[in-house]
Amino acid sequence: MSDSPAESTGNFAGTRHSYEGAEVAAAYGDVAAEWVTLDTGAGLVDSAWRRFFPAIGEERREFLHGQTTAQVTSLSAGSGVAALALTAQGRPLAIFALYESGERLWISTTVAQTATTRAALSRFLVADDCDFEEDIEAVCVTVVGPRAAQVLAGAGVECASSLGPWGVASSTIAGAPVMIFARGDLRVASFDVLACDAEGNPSNASAVRAALEAAGAVPCGTAALEILRVESGTARYGVDVNDARIAVEARMEWAIHFAKGCYVGQEVVERAVSRGRINHELCLLALSGPVPRGTRIDGGNENDVVTSVVESPALGAIALAYVPRAKAETGATLTLLGDDSATPATVLEWPRPRTLAGRPPK
Repeated sequence: MSDSPAESTGNFAGTRHSYEGAEVAAAYGDVAAEWVTLDTGAGLVDSAWRRFFPAIGEERREFLHGQTTAQVTSLSAGSGVAALALTAQGRPLAIFALYESGERLWISTTVAQTATTRAALSRFLVADDCDFEEDIEAVCVTVVGPRAAQVLAGAGVECASSLGPWGVASSTIAGAPVMIFARGDLRVASFDVLACDAEGNPSNASAVRAALEAAGAVPCGTAALEILRVESGTARYGVDVNDARIAVEARMEWAIHFAKGCYVGQEVVERAVSRGRINHELCLLALSGPVPRGTRIDGGNENDVVTSVVESPALGAIALAYVPRAKAETGATLTLLGDDSATPATVLEWPRPRTLAGRPPK
């Protein structure tokens, strides 16, 4: 099996499935044990679904600043930010991250979202000095967990602990050039390791993986990663949010800068926040038992449904679901209505900070 990013990454085995448009390992054995690794140690995830494509040109930051919810013009070499591309109605077209390396601005998305992300970012590109290069043909793995930076340091990447939640650096592992992209979308540290040099030329991914495992990273599948994602309150595009939702309903403040200049969809986002016109909110629920996605919230409308369900070793059955704003308070009790069932649920404390970046507190 090759190290093509369109395939599973080499020696990773385990129960396989399609995730974000790529074939990857769902689990290597005990999902609960893998979750413990992600929760307390450092897991190594086959991230064949991750895609990177660079933006180049002297006006790349200025152009992308106007196309995204992120404060892009202030990015300096080594820094990054989470971002959304919105419709004029404030509805997300894509979720991604932007990383400025000094020579290019790397855009991190997924196999399933690459075409949509490219189209959303290019829709108003006319005469700007900005161009999007082809996808980087390199293998990506992700080190996840509170010991992730320590494991990377053990593999020779000393800079990981200083990158912050969204930062980028070039380094080497086992003599192979790598790009390290820190991510801040989970409740524990997470670093995408792309086996290539700073120009995107692929390097020895097998050697990189072996060195990370030797440094203490334990292979973990996406089943455990999904539990962590839901626990973190991180919406997944096409699952928890799409272009039928307003971004702030999905509580995606972590990917929006509220004091930046004009961008597509800004007026709707600003109006929803400043006037309190948010009718539904994504909530984390504790369930009395598992329910299928799409289960309705009693007292809500067709928009108030369960979007993600997992079995957390720490919290039991939990879900992300859209709840009527009046019922979205921590501790509120709800009823989830199936075809022939009624399942009690409780609204848990939202796991993400609710700060509005750049906006003065009231």
